[in-house]
Amino acid sequence: MKKLSKLILLVISFCVSFSLNAQNRTLSGVVTDVNNEPLIGVNVIEKGTTNGTVTNYDGEFEFEATANSTIVFTYIGFQDQEIVWDGRVPLNITLTEDTELLDEVVVVGYGTQRKATITGVISSVGGDELVNIPTTNLTNSLAGKIPGLVVLTRSGEPGSDGSTLRIRGANTLGDNSPLIVVDGISNRDLQRLDPNDIENITVLKDASAAIYGSKAANGVILVTTKRGKTGKPQVRLTYNEGRSTPTVIPESIDAATYLQMLNEIRINNGQAPQYSNEDIENYRKGEDPWLYPNTDWFAETFKSYAPQRNANISISGGQERLSYFISAGTTFQDAIYKNSATNYKQSNFRINLDGSLNDYISYGVDFSTLFQNRNYPTRSAGDIFNMLRRGKPNMHAYWPNGLNGPDIEYGNNPVVVTTSQTGYDDNKRTDLLLGANVDIQIPWVEGLSVSSNVAMDNQYINDKLWQLPWYLYSWDRTSYD
Repeated sequence: MKKLSKLILLVISFCVSFSLNAQNRTLSGVVTDVNNEPLIGVNVIEKGTTNGTVTNYDGEFEFEATANSTIVFTYIGFQDQEIVWDGRVPLNITLTEDTELLDEVVVVGYGTQRKATITGVISSVGGDELVNIPTTNLTNSLAGKIPGLVVLTRSGEPGSDGSTLRIRGANTLGDNSPLIVVDGISNRDLQRLDPNDIENITVLKDASAAIYGSKAANGVILVTTKRGKTGKPQVRLTYNEGRSTPTVIPESIDAATYLQMLNEIRINNGQAPQYSNEDIENYRKGEDPWLYPNTDWFAETFKSYAPQRNANISISGGQERLSYFISAGTTFQDAIYKNSATNYKQSNFRINLDGSLNDYISYGVDFSTLFQNRNYPTRSAGDIFNMLRRGKPNMHAYWPNGLNGPDIEYGNNPVVVTTSQTGYDDNKRTDLLLGANVDIQIPWVEGLSVSSNVAMDNQYINDKLWQLPWYLYSWDRTSYD
């Protein structure tokens, strides 16, 4: 018994000792660079937690941390560093510059510049990051990717799901969008560009955008497409498939609760109830779907998800005097309606050529096409959602024999008008974009060159609205045929 007591006491002592060692202790120290200069604003975080702080003007930091935990030091332009803190203080850390990051070339107004030499307000994102986001609209892929760029998506309808881009947020002058420049050509659309064709996207703000003049008052978004590089041909094939779902769908009350509320309204107005308790109970049971329906209009109209898919194939390469990038892609986006008449189809093709005639004259030729086909029902998405909100749960969407239900409002029924029963609105659009540039280096004047750009944009639109008679059925309460 004495031995057992000693063993228990020993285990308890070990646990107490362990818990004391795991308690938080004050961690302090200094962060400097390789030249022993203090670094201001370094993030010092206990790994796996939100516990941490930033260094002050003298590079000093202090906070409560757990001994034997991993401490992470991060600072823009420097390599991240992790250490396991053994409890000793002060902790002196030296961070080294991330030379790969600083040597990265960023597209700026009418040229490029190394990140290390940039003094303006510039943010950028690489095309490889955008490819990993399976959206059908490029503007939606930019959400959360570029600091300071506000992306507002107001619709999820296929073919009309583009986002509004704001660089200055709600304070944007006149609520105007930023200037879009694609491969040096301004006022081109970036919504339907294939992410597989994008090299990078750069956002210029304030003084960085001044070179574009007053039209860049709300910032500039520079889009650079991929170019060929000297070497063997490289083939790349990408395919992704996803599902889109609404973020929120209104919840509808059942028919019995709806009728109870109607009775309460009449009673509060000093009128007799419209529905008896027996009727309400029959709606609750739902044993006779002909007489006592219980319709969730959103569930009857929407499916759980809408499929979408993207495919792209590209080939790039080049020789000493000529390089090329060729790309072709397709996109399909369905709507969340059951038996939907709404969908979006896209086919795109691009060829970028770069060459040189000699050591002083170089040129580039860009050609791209975009074919878009938008199919919609004869009623707008706004009208359809208004019908859904006003649909009564004690009315039929479909009769039990499969026929269309009755008129909801103005001769419409949402489960019918979302299909092609009422006709269709077919919108076809073709964009042909051509660009060419020539750059001449003046050999007898170092640093002097002459450049010229020419571009041509053609757009063809064919819209066909075809309306058909449709049928809605009411029940005479006697026949089931």
